[in-house]
Amino acid sequence: MKKIFVVLFVLCLMAVGVVAQTSAQSGDCTAFETGSIPMLSSLDISFNCTQDTTVYVGVCDSGNVPNDDLFDVYFGGQMTSYNYYISGDEWTVLGEVQAAAGDNMAVMHSLNTTPYPPATYSYAISPEAGEVVNYLQAYCGADWQGIGPGISASCAASLPVFTTDEAPTDGTLEFHVLFGNEGARTDEVVFYAWDVKAGEQINQKWISNLPSPRYGRLWWNPDGTNDWYLLTSQYWQGGGTLADQYGITCQNDPLPSYHTSFASAVPEQSVCFDLPNGCR
Repeated sequence: MKKIFVVLFVLCLMAVGVVAQTSAQSGDCTAFETGSIPMLSSLDISFNCTQDTTVYVGVCDSGNVPNDDLFDVYFGGQMTSYNYYISGDEWTVLGEVQAAAGDNMAVMHSLNTTPYPPATYSYAISPEAGEVVNYLQAYCGADWQGIGPGISASCAASLPVFTTDEAPTDGTLEFHVLFGNEGARTDEVVFYAWDVKAGEQINQKWISNLPSPRYGRLWWNPDGTNDWYLLTSQYWQGGGTLADQYGITCQNDPLPSYHTSFASAVPEQSVCFDLPNGCR
């Protein structure tokens, strides 16, 4: 009887190794899915766009086992996203590609074997970078730390943040990285967040491992409100162009400090988004 039970248990495990998909979503130029595939296999990802569109791509291990499954996603013959681990923490490289109007196909590959089959994944494709990050954050597990520059990136930049005045109230600060064509604050990638107390002045708060090239923004949310304010950098001249943004590059590391003040706070509704095309 014990042998029969063991055989049935093994057969059940083998059945789990066959493709299993959950949480599938789709829309215009989007694809979201969490599921599993056999190790070292691949999965076609199809999505349709009504017009030529820039999309963002992310992939991760959706299981609860740390240092487990590795994946990459190829689109148009080029690797656009992959996940990796550093000291048990999982990171995802966020890809940006141009998708043509009509049907599109990306391919996700399982890259390794582990003692814990099958390979469990989550992937996200969307014209909104924030949607990709939010989906991965929801399904990638507790070891997923966010968007990283990659294990072979040319540089991972660091910068210090200073304020010339004190916080008027308790609140939260978020440092965002963006491409410049986001349509809203929530489309930007939250790279680092921390609490600030009333009367506290930020003095050389280091933010490290920043992906580049990107732009950076520091946002402030006073406690007890739903209001967000952009704490502008020293490059701000009204906010209508990319030249007003703090640039994250590989040319200097560490980067020049991000100098700002709470007095310079710009309400979210007055901030320009989709910078290459002007303010909305």
